[in-house]
Amino acid sequence: MNNAINGVHDPTIIEANGTYYMVSTDTQQPKTSGVPIRSSKDLIHWRFEKTALEDGVPAEADAWTGATNGLEGLWAPEIIKYDNEYRMYYSASTFGSTTSYIGLASAPHPLGPWEDRGEVVKTAPHLASHNAIDANICTDRDGEQWFTYGSFFGGIHICAVDKATGKLKDPSDYGKLIAIRPQSVEGAIEGPFIYYNEKTDDFYLFVSFDSLNDTYNIRVGRSKEITGPYLDRNGRELTELTGDPNEVGTKLLGSYQYLDEAPLYGPGHNSIFRRSDGAEFCVHHIRRVPHTADFFVGIRQLYWTSDGWPLVSADFYNGDQPKKAVTTSDLTGGWEIVMFNKTSDLIPAVKQELTDVTISPEGIYRCALGEFIPYWQPTTDGLRLELSGLSEAGFGFIGRKL
Repeated sequence: MNNAINGVHDPTIIEANGTYYMVSTDTQQPKTSGVPIRSSKDLIHWRFEKTALEDGVPAEADAWTGATNGLEGLWAPEIIKYDNEYRMYYSASTFGSTTSYIGLASAPHPLGPWEDRGEVVKTAPHLASHNAIDANICTDRDGEQWFTYGSFFGGIHICAVDKATGKLKDPSDYGKLIAIRPQSVEGAIEGPFIYYNEKTDDFYLFVSFDSLNDTYNIRVGRSKEITGPYLDRNGRELTELTGDPNEVGTKLLGSYQYLDEAPLYGPGHNSIFRRSDGAEFCVHHIRRVPHTADFFVGIRQLYWTSDGWPLVSADFYNGDQPKKAVTTSDLTGGWEIVMFNKTSDLIPAVKQELTDVTISPEGIYRCALGEFIPYWQPTTDGLRLELSGLSEAGFGFIGRKL
């Protein structure tokens, strides 16, 4: 099977009858039109299948946005299953514009045939100050659906969905603002994804800060209610517009470089995928070279701290990790650690000794860096001990045992 991980931008994954299907932004990799669909049996090896909406930007969306004339294609699809049909929310726009459109298509199977069902929401400067792209659907505790969307400009909004139609309950209501950044950083927030964790009984709003070309980084806030307010680990609301904008949001992942390896830039526009067996994954794109089309999909396992904050694995998924105990003696010694901070800078790994590891009776691991989760990562050479953690300051860190 060809491993068609390259050219994937803004990915989301759904599982159907033992096969995983991934949809993503139309990046013309390969040269097609519409929404690219890839499939996999193991979340590691992918092949390109076909496109949904293979004629390109639907006529109504094109008439509103001019996306075809701008050679922009379709962006940031979201795919869900409701009852016996699959629903895909797609975005059409042009770079730097808020004349944008989110539409809905439906199909009996992830491979189609897909039928366009028209407008969900559209924006323009004379209608709204925010931007109708980057759709996400989340279901609340009562089984009701909510539609989250937005990019730069006026921030991230959430609206109630009519489950029967898959569209907004009130088409005239643009929804409630749940996250925004100040214009001092160009309002750089996008790619929202809300995930409900049944164990913590919290909703988690994942967003991407800064530029998709090089400085993307994944942040998160949580709330007891799907409509917010969403707060980071330090209690700051994701709608905060005062103070240092880089200190808002619990940062999980940014640009980094392991020792003796090429750097990776701008992980972002993530979704969360829960496999049928309950395993959870963070799915995002990432760049090998800034400001180029050399990007690919990254799939990482998702973990949770004892106080209910998500962590992402230090490396991409390469098979299920064995249920092998990790002792303090395993952890003691030399590591390469990437310690993220509030900036969007590339963070190089540094060699570090872990000598103060403690394991509580509840199985919680801590060291001077903060709370962490250790695990044995499958590699081509066997198993490697890795870790993912969160500092007291509210920044993620990842590491590999040397």
